[in-house]
Amino acid sequence: MNILYNILIEFIDKILLPTLSIFSKRIIRFLKVRENLFQEIDNDLDRKKKYIWMHAASLGEYELAIPLIKEIKKTFDNEIILTFFSESGFKLKDRIDEISKTYFLPIDSSRNAKKLVKIFKPRFAVFIKSEIWPNYINELKKENVKFYLVNYVYNKYNSRIFRVILKKYTKIFTQDENSEQELKKIGVDRALYTGNLKFNRAKIQKKEKYNNKALINYLGEDKCIVFGSTWERDEEIIFEYISEKINKNVKYIIAPHDVSEKNISRIKSKLNNKVNLLSDYIYNAQSNILIVNSIGVLKYLYKFSNISYVGGGFKKKGLHNILEPCVYGNPVIFGKYFKFSNEAKALIKLKGGFSVQNSKQLKNTVNELLFNANKLKEIKIINSKFIDDNLVSINSIIKSMQNE
Repeated sequence: MNILYNILIEFIDKILLPTLSIFSKRIIRFLKVRENLFQEIDNDLDRKKKYIWMHAASLGEYELAIPLIKEIKKTFDNEIILTFFSESGFKLKDRIDEISKTYFLPIDSSRNAKKLVKIFKPRFAVFIKSEIWPNYINELKKENVKFYLVNYVYNKYNSRIFRVILKKYTKIFTQDENSEQELKKIGVDRALYTGNLKFNRAKIQKKEKYNNKALINYLGEDKCIVFGSTWERDEEIIFEYISEKINKNVKYIIAPHDVSEKNISRIKSKLNNKVNLLSDYIYNAQSNILIVNSIGVLKYLYKFSNISYVGGGFKKKGLHNILEPCVYGNPVIFGKYFKFSNEAKALIKLKGGFSVQNSKQLKNTVNELLFNANKLKEIKIINSKFIDDNLVSINSIIKSMQNE
């Protein structure tokens, strides 16, 4: 597999990406940020220090890893390097103080892997969720560097294809018990079920401060529904529901997945431009719709809501993080595709989460909950307990790393 993989990587790196960059600004950016990257990293790092390497694919994986990064920093007296493969991680202006350096990850060619591992010389490396990069793993193995995979979920196709690589990890900490069992069935014996770090991240998120007096004044005593991480299919039923003007004393916060100017303009036009933008900080009280046009704040906005809707549930594997609103005790509504989300399935079973297929069901669900104080109180208890009952013992992960 190594030969075929390396042929494919070289083709992508040397031929496919340069060719596609002619037609794609995104690919141009992908290539440009990696120009002279090794030299920049080499010049930037302090050779007197020892580093721990954390790798996340994108912003979502980084958010997931925050509780673990904080504990690693407390336990090990080392600086932490964070790498991203996607540019989404760099759109977040403020990262946690525990991160010393942040870089893009070069494409996983054998040549790049040798260079990067040689420059980093990490004490150990941690890859988040499904980041399986064969050449980086092989190089770390050659250099006798311990490396871990955290919050991994078994996939019957990918896990089998990369079985040989998965066997090389010092330890794989799985998100669920099934993943541990299935990995061991295919000979990956160093798998250990520890749980889903999303719950820990949500718990930390609840303690973080977000100050926006203008928003608080704007919301006033009105009820609030936050529609988070929405895609066009979500927005179709949301806009239809909002247009009915069923409840006058309700404010709607819409945070699209895509916050580009083009997409924000599209949403504004759909709503006849009668909206506020979060970035304005001076809000027109006559409009009960506020559009979030920046990333990194949605998770804090959920605390202002009485009911939360999480987008992506009209794509089969697209449902976004429902724990961000759940941690505040909100009822959580989402689309019809949720079977790939263990959290969504569990929350529905507990009657703290609700799936809808169309605008009519959205309206009925909201109306059933929004002004029912007893029901909202009951769900707050259910959803808060759901978070607490599923927290990961990060100390067990740290101790396992120390004992390897």
